[in-house]
Amino acid sequence: MEDLIPIGQFAAASRLSTKALRLYDENGLLPPARVDPDSGYRFYRLEQLRDATLIGLLRRTGMRLAEIRSFLVDRSEARLDEYELTLGAELAERRQVLGYVRRLVKEIPMFDVRTKRVERQRYVSRSTRVRVTELEPFIDSTITELMEGRAATDHAFTLYHGEVNDEADGPVEVCVPTADGDKQLPASEVAFTVATGRQCAFPEIIGAYDAVARWAKEHGRELDGPPREIYRFDPARGEEPRMEIAWPIR
Repeated sequence: MEDLIPIGQFAAASRLSTKALRLYDENGLLPPARVDPDSGYRFYRLEQLRDATLIGLLRRTGMRLAEIRSFLVDRSEARLDEYELTLGAELAERRQVLGYVRRLVKEIPMFDVRTKRVERQRYVSRSTRVRVTELEPFIDSTITELMEGRAATDHAFTLYHGEVNDEADGPVEVCVPTADGDKQLPASEVAFTVATGRQCAFPEIIGAYDAVARWAKEHGRELDGPPREIYRFDPARGEEPRMEIAWPIR
């Protein structure tokens, strides 16, 4: 027992709180060397201070506990380089979101909303639950899969049956219109707007949905069903992104 340090002293030496040490233990990052079976009191070894310091520093960078656990297994510079690139991408995205928020605060109009009548449409589809980080790869791969061996009668689209963001996972339904599709969209009136170029990417695409929803409220109309995101461009031909956001109304 003489080489073991009680949790209070270890917390002071590592500059971590006892609450943090318990959290790291629960997540398999820094288990104590011994736990008293009667009192439940935790003890650590002096050589565990290095791991405690590493964990504390990595947490300050925003690294998640699961990522830290993986790093402790493979303590390579390559992992740190990969994480640094991720941080750079996240920072760029946050700056992009802030730029979009500035435009919202200034109330700069970005989308023109109109209405039209659409006919019923048969289609084939595939549905799943997915968060925003996996959304685009799922849409791209599913359209390719559904198009194989089929003749599309119109542009592919996605139906959003629930919100998709960092916390919510839809579900979403990726669809390809075909003459013999086993599903069918009913004829309806829709309020719609068109996003092009950078407007098709997050976060500006959120503004397109907000614009349609706001238009419906301002004009005394009700949204009547899931919104659809229609891809009116062909990336294989190098065409600029062009997406129609259409929402059934009544």
